[in-house]
Amino acid sequence: MEILNAALEYLDRGWAVIPISPDTKKPLIKWGHYIDDNVMPTEEEVCDWFERWPNANIALLTGEMTGLVVVDCDNENAVDEAKKLGLTSTPISVRTKKGWHFYFQFPKGSGWIKNRVGADGNGRDWPRVDGLDLRGSKGYVLAPPSKNYKWRIAYGHYFDDIPVYAPRLHDLSGVSSTQTNVVDFNSFRFEGMSLDDVQVDKPIWQRTEELVARVGKLPDGGGNGRDDRLYKYISSLAGQGDRGEELVDGAYRFMDAFFQNSIEDSKVRQMCERAEENEVRKGNIVQQPQTVEAPRSFKPITTDSLAELQTYVDNMRFFIDPIAPTTGTIIQVFGYSGHGKSMFVRNLLYAASSGQCRFGPFDLNERSKVLYFDFENSRSNIAKFLDRSKRSFGDAGNNFMIWAPFHDDRDMNLMNEAGIKNFEQWIKATKPTHVVIDTIRSAFPGLQENSAEQWGYINQLCLKLRNAGLCVWLLHHSNKPSEGTASGREAGSSNQLTVLETQIKVTQVFWDKETADVKAGIYEETIPASPFIDMQAAADAEHKRLDVMMQLRFGKVREWSDAHEPVYNIAFASSQADDTVSIISPKTAKQRALTFAQEWSDASGATRPPLSDLEIADRVGRPVSTIEEWTRTLRETSTASWVSNSQ
Repeated sequence: MEILNAALEYLDRGWAVIPISPDTKKPLIKWGHYIDDNVMPTEEEVCDWFERWPNANIALLTGEMTGLVVVDCDNENAVDEAKKLGLTSTPISVRTKKGWHFYFQFPKGSGWIKNRVGADGNGRDWPRVDGLDLRGSKGYVLAPPSKNYKWRIAYGHYFDDIPVYAPRLHDLSGVSSTQTNVVDFNSFRFEGMSLDDVQVDKPIWQRTEELVARVGKLPDGGGNGRDDRLYKYISSLAGQGDRGEELVDGAYRFMDAFFQNSIEDSKVRQMCERAEENEVRKGNIVQQPQTVEAPRSFKPITTDSLAELQTYVDNMRFFIDPIAPTTGTIIQVFGYSGHGKSMFVRNLLYAASSGQCRFGPFDLNERSKVLYFDFENSRSNIAKFLDRSKRSFGDAGNNFMIWAPFHDDRDMNLMNEAGIKNFEQWIKATKPTHVVIDTIRSAFPGLQENSAEQWGYINQLCLKLRNAGLCVWLLHHSNKPSEGTASGREAGSSNQLTVLETQIKVTQVFWDKETADVKAGIYEETIPASPFIDMQAAADAEHKRLDVMMQLRFGKVREWSDAHEPVYNIAFASSQADDTVSIISPKTAKQRALTFAQEWSDASGATRPPLSDLEIADRVGRPVSTIEEWTRTLRETSTASWVSNSQ
């Protein structure tokens, strides 16, 4: 039973297992087809093998499918030589009868890593050292609880800490490797993008529950991964916001449910402390300042840094200034149901893709190409939106593309592999600059929003897209508002904030208090120096109706700049004559600065000459250096034009 428990545990971890004869140390089954066909053994197969051969040893397949590379050292000399090449730098190892197995992750995208035997090494790409072997693609290694094999896991570490295999094999020749991990962006952007390894997994509680239903409560020892499972569960609780004794209590609930005997209390508390430390490192917990600060190194920004800083600023380009750079980003837009988050994002991106220069407070600097995954709206809704947007902003053509369930006969459930593959194929076929998922709840049906693990898989998918140069927009809902407050924080685990670079909260504004209270919105009269009266007057002057008013606030911004405003007030106004829509909003500081940097009209309608950067800084409340950055291109263009006209 012990060997079967371990086999099922390994399988649950994503490691393929095979039975090994204890006498001949050879596989008891044919196994090569699992690697060739990229198919894992099933639970039924594993149970059948170890029930048929209860005394069999167990082996793990190595290579890309299982994600393992193992360095096999059969003697102390082999260990010493391996250490020189970084082949022992892992906290996860196995003590064998002869020596050690050192475990590494198979580096993704490496293709094929050849199995090596030290006695046959050529001294160039593998050392000629007897007993120093490598198990890479299509290999296998014996694993605990096989006889004479025991896990050795460094204190405070777990299986999740297995590092990527990255040996210093160029040290064999003394010549630095010419290989690089820098990927050419243009070739990687779509062709190199793969979402094959993005999978949404079951929560660790459910997986353990299913395992225990098959094999019974997990006993002490035996390589059954109890510690690893407990730590994963504690980490999921930490990702949901549990701290301190809450984590300890959760750990004991888990052990009571699934373990024959509890792990010692000191070790449980050490796991909880480590899980909290990981949340601090991710930025999900703000660490309290220590009474005594550790020594720090100080490297201030000085005038010597100006060239580097200016180069960075000058090279920054935006599709939508200041929230969507052309280099890719991850943006979450959230709000209470019915407050207009989809309305805002759809219209903003349509305007950006149709060639407009401005959308209310946002400057549209480069034409966008949008692939909008709309999981919720009907044919009639989408048809009305496209018709109205075309008449309002111009024809976006193929620059604004919508995917909808009724228009695709293939699965787009992003909780399974088929849906992710379809999602990937749509992106590669259309080559957008922006990808929108509207909404997370509909795209990932069954998502347990409080599960840090499941948000981890969504984060992984978004990072893949961002790293391919895409602007990723995630539309999400707020929790129901608390008493006396407007719409609440984003729903679910705080782990969703880990990879976000910008988070925007959308809250609708209402003229009357009763409606605002019922819909958890903002009552207009409670807004200090409310701009909506002037916005209503502007709409009236153009014979337009103010349909929807909303406030946009940042929940998180990874790189705040002077171009960001603390709050944006915008309104959608419609023309009753031709049913077109326009956006009304006060000008931002940057928009006002650019207005004053050229001829402008005062309140009386008189034309005024351009103001100096110092005068503009005083009017808009931004540093002169910032004003100089904003107006430089405009002033250089104006000067060049004046020189040309004067010659």
